[in-house]
Amino acid sequence: MIAAILLALQAAAAAAVPPAVQPASPRTLNGRFACDAIVYEVQVTATPQSGAGVLLDRLMIGGKPVDSGSLAEARRMVARLADVQSIDVRCRAAGGGELSIYGAQAAPGAPPRRARLRGTMNGGAVSDLTVAVEQR
Repeated sequence: MIAAILLALQAAAAAAVPPAVQPASPRTLNGRFACDAIVYEVQVTATPQSGAGVLLDRLMIGGKPVDSGSLAEARRMVARLADVQSIDVRCRAAGGGELSIYGAQAAPGAPPRRARLRGTMNGGAVSDLTVAVEQR
């Protein structure tokens, strides 16, 4: 009888353990954002299960790709993210658009932290790229 009670308690304890968190499956996010007569196009692919992080697939201003130097820098900065949840471009009063890519950054042995990549898109280039990570 005592053995049956112990088995029941062990089974209940095992059931109380939450399942391990699995990374999200691969996905592609894209968006077209218009500020006045200029259309900004952004496409990113997140593959968190592979550990490859986030790839910037496309970044266009007014139907034309941004200059190669800006694109290389933007891809390098986006690769710092481990996952992505959303993208946004907001119109700036001085012209141009402000790019925001919201996601997560992961460090080995630590839980992911929310992160945001920001940059200014204007005149066929992306500048002022920064990544801000939530502090714990």
